[in-house]
Amino acid sequence: MPSIPHLQRFVAVAEELNFRRAAARLNMSQPPLSDSIRQLEAELGTELLRRNRQSVELTRSGAVFLERARLILSQLTDAVDLTRAVARGMSGRIAVGFNRLSTYDVLPGILRRYRARHPDVSFRFEELTTAEHQDALLQKRVDVALFLAPTVVKRGIRQEIFMRERLVAVLPETHPLADRTRISVKQLSHERFIFLPSRRGTGYQGRVLFACQAMGFTPNVVQEVDRIHTLVSLVAAGLGIGLCPESLRSFSPAGATFRPLQDPRSLFQVELGISSREEDRSALTAAFIETAHAVGRGVRRSPRPPATPS
Repeated sequence: MPSIPHLQRFVAVAEELNFRRAAARLNMSQPPLSDSIRQLEAELGTELLRRNRQSVELTRSGAVFLERARLILSQLTDAVDLTRAVARGMSGRIAVGFNRLSTYDVLPGILRRYRARHPDVSFRFEELTTAEHQDALLQKRVDVALFLAPTVVKRGIRQEIFMRERLVAVLPETHPLADRTRISVKQLSHERFIFLPSRRGTGYQGRVLFACQAMGFTPNVVQEVDRIHTLVSLVAAGLGIGLCPESLRSFSPAGATFRPLQDPRSLFQVELGISSREEDRSALTAAFIETAHAVGRGVRRSPRPPATPS
């Protein structure tokens, strides 16, 4: 089988039709170049170049071989470039697991930023609950996964918190507090709450319960739903009120309104995390995690309206 150097040398001579110029192009002396062409012809069992003291010409076999040799070298160059691009995180494919909460604002922001920096990367997506995302990583169905913290970390999984998002109150538009600029959770202490259940594998319920209890009351939970957008829809239908991450403002069904809380941010916030396999050293994965942190920092820096007395 001809070697790559043999192909490169043959192509140079065939294009230059001059051994001296081809040797200069290849930065080598002429005798070894001539020897290389003779070895190639002997290996193929046919004459590729017809040469004399005055000229070098391609034989019919040489013309056919030149076309194929160019194609092989071009494909090799493409393969090398693609491999190096993948190593730099500039090309390839990444499988992303996401929870429903992230689809409203966070995931689109990460994808826009990631795609702008790595336009040749393609994506595969799988929607996962927080309880499901670690198994999906360990089974290599996804490379990275967004989740709602906190959650128990399994062996072999690396987790990082990349964004902390303030909770806001979601109320029916007809609610007496709907016209306030800001409200306190204490003003909701006698309301009917809609919650996410603890069995979904996140700390959402425990976090909100703790925050409300720190404000002096235990919420009256009348309904539990599996999806946070369902919580907002039930509030819009007048079945209760809820607390949800601020990014859900972009999901605003008719009949629901969002109001910022004037209570301590440290109490009323949720943490969004990103997970990957500990063994994964892919540049694509590292770049995606870095992008998530950059988007998280941008969200935290976003301006917020000043508190207004209720």
